[in-house]
Amino acid sequence: MKSDDCLAGLLADAAQHDAFSALRGQAEVRARALKFPQDKDDDWRLTGLAVLHEQEYLPAGKTTQIPSIEGFVIPGSCRIVFVDGFYHPALSDLSGQDEIRVSPLGQEEKSLHAHFDKGMKDAVFAQINARNFTDCAWVHVQGETQRIVHILHVTTPHQKPVVSYGRALVVLEANARVTLVEEYTGPDSPYSVNSMTEAVLGEGADLRHIRVQREGAQAVHLGHALVTLSRGAHYDSTALALGGRFSRYDQRVLHQGEGSDVRLDGLILADGSQVADTHTRIEHLAPGCRSLQQHKCIANGNSIAVFSGNIVVHRNAKGTDTRQSSRNLLLSGKARIDAQPQLEIMNDDVSCKHGATMGKLDAEELFYLMSRGLRESQARKLLIHAFAAEIVDRISIQTLVRSLRESIDGRLV
Repeated sequence: MKSDDCLAGLLADAAQHDAFSALRGQAEVRARALKFPQDKDDDWRLTGLAVLHEQEYLPAGKTTQIPSIEGFVIPGSCRIVFVDGFYHPALSDLSGQDEIRVSPLGQEEKSLHAHFDKGMKDAVFAQINARNFTDCAWVHVQGETQRIVHILHVTTPHQKPVVSYGRALVVLEANARVTLVEEYTGPDSPYSVNSMTEAVLGEGADLRHIRVQREGAQAVHLGHALVTLSRGAHYDSTALALGGRFSRYDQRVLHQGEGSDVRLDGLILADGSQVADTHTRIEHLAPGCRSLQQHKCIANGNSIAVFSGNIVVHRNAKGTDTRQSSRNLLLSGKARIDAQPQLEIMNDDVSCKHGATMGKLDAEELFYLMSRGLRESQARKLLIHAFAAEIVDRISIQTLVRSLRESIDGRLV
């Protein structure tokens, strides 16, 4: 299909009529004005868009199926599950909420609407999501809680390719603290997911955000996140891209309050003919803020992995401290990794560093492990796990870490 036909197809069905009808109409106008991206566009030239032109995706509807979520349950969490883009009460567990309230669309606190859809107006797929979203996880945190909020998106098998639209708004009041796990999974048949997560952190708030993309082998995944930090807030993010035929994650973080602090960790594991792309942008808009970013790509087979990380230090952001690292591991002569760590600095009262490395498995380390009795395949797997562990092992939820290790292990067979 041509680009114009792709966009027209995604906007063909009538928008949902609800409290957000005006917003949906505005988003459609912006999406049509932005147009469908082209291979020559700077933001997309490294990944290409051919896969987005191959299929026509029908809007997913509510299903009567109850898919199994065994292997994804986090014990004790406040869990909200969306199946094909719609809230599934039978699989969710919203009980026992004290400092936190988690609700699907239509049951949310209306005061949260003031924080909804406040950015990424220049991103066409984010605007398509704003026009087409069928449900939303509304998360309101008013105090410090040890309970984990788990947002799980599940796609079910369909006879024809479908597209679903996941959305979440997470609002932390002043000094609130919570851990959020956002997870995506589905079958190995063709389908598409377009997601958007917004997080608003009040003064002194602390959000630990873990995002796990484990889509099926033929899936197209287009993910977005927009995070805004008030004075003294802290945001700690780990984003893992493990599945999908084609995946793209656009993450934007805004330091709007003085003394806010951000850490972004990311890992891409690509194999076969996968294409996985992570684009991040951290905007330092206030003085005395800190950001630390570490991203890793592992590419095997004929896969393509892309990391583009942009840190922007604005003129009034005096005393900024930022560090950015991109480390990459090529496992095949046919795989490709493109790493683009970038700094834009508009004042001279800053401390900024960035760098990128690219390499293969260390031959001496491989020889050493094999000399201790390991087969070559075992030694390679051990070294790859060690490379990924620096990202994965920072996750404090042990059931999730074990599950991720199994997923990574299965991909390395």
